[in-house]
Amino acid sequence: MRFTFYLMTLSPLVQSAEKGAYPEVMCATADGLEQRALYGPTGRREWVGPVGKGTLKPYAYDKAVMQQLWTRSEQATGFHWNVA
Repeated sequence: MRFTFYLMTLSPLVQSAEKGAYPEVMCATADGLEQRALYGPTGRREWVGPVGKGTLKPYAYDKAVMQQLWTRSEQATGFHWNVA
């Protein structure tokens, strides 16, 4: 198991929990970030590298797609968020 973990650490896709949590912590605490934007790795194919503003596909701004995702998320989790 240790050898397998060692091999995984050689991959650029594997990182520590601290580095993995950084985008969420940054979004929760940093001032001046753009709303409705994606923040995460900015390196190769936005899979690795420093954290910054990423690229959102056009369908990410489609209101019908947003509503469908929200509805499916509520159904999957069994939790309904009342937004007034």
